[in-house]
Amino acid sequence: MMEVGIWMMIIFILKIMKSKQYIRKLIREELNRFQYKPVNVNRFAYHTSNPIFRDNISKEGLIPKEKSEAWLSDTKIDGKVIFAVNSDEKEDWWDSTYDDDIYQIDTTKISNKWFEDPNFSNDEEKYAFYNGKKIKLPNIDSEHYRVITFESIPVDAIKLIYKGTGESSF
Repeated sequence: MMEVGIWMMIIFILKIMKSKQYIRKLIREELNRFQYKPVNVNRFAYHTSNPIFRDNISKEGLIPKEKSEAWLSDTKIDGKVIFAVNSDEKEDWWDSTYDDDIYQIDTTKISNKWFEDPNFSNDEEKYAFYNGKKIKLPNIDSEHYRVITFESIPVDAIKLIYKGTGESSF
């Protein structure tokens, strides 16, 4: 009888833990909705990664990483994130100056929420002076090419379309 009680307690604790994860996810989504600008992505988005991560990505998919793990600390983003480019045009893809791997993300296979990358956000209107007149500059990222998601992307939703060497491009 004691054994049944222990198993019931373990099941109860696991349900609470799962509920806490769900509540954290809801809170994070709600905060993101106000902090970041939601965008609709194309069928395919593209993620660039150093080839040293290839084996992990092939087993785990794309996992959101914190600032210190994968990218510069001066970003405007808080929390774990995945960067991607919302364009099929190669010239729009990230160029880290290294020969990186490129992954194609099939967004129809996931239900991730996507946001404009605030590092490239151009919400405020920018102006320049030309011949003594103030003129409005165009929004350089009006198509929301730079996007982020806070959710993992499973292996079955990504395809390695280019195998980089990791060598410097210079």
